[in-house]
Amino acid sequence: MISFPANAQVYKWTDPDGVVHYGDTAPAQQAHEPFRFEGYSEIDMRGNIRASEAVSRGRRELRARTGSGKGNGRKVSKGESDAQKREAQCQSLVERIEWIDSRLRAGGYSVNQGNRLRAERRELSGKRAWECLRN
Repeated sequence: MISFPANAQVYKWTDPDGVVHYGDTAPAQQAHEPFRFEGYSEIDMRGNIRASEAVSRGRRELRARTGSGKGNGRKVSKGESDAQKREAQCQSLVERIEWIDSRLRAGGYSVNQGNRLRAERRELSGKRAWECLRN
């Protein structure tokens, strides 16, 4: 005999603590309902790929205009100076986000510290997306 998981009945219930559970056997003492799998969701990645390519293209153009960030003896225009400042700010944001990620991975912090670190990471990631990654 071969069992087909697609035909198996799955049940969904919520325990007294509010945690949702799924299982192939219905709990005897819990109110439950049959769970019906609706299928997989598909995410179109073309938009993300285009955005990534635009960011890479912008960085290449910035490096070409600024001479890869190295002083090459020419006078820097205000637009180029602003671009260099923006690039430095973006790099600073990336470094801070990486530091927070490494701190979170290392562990050894209180719940409150972890929540503050995550909140700061969300804020910095949003700022980086707005200021550094948009076209």
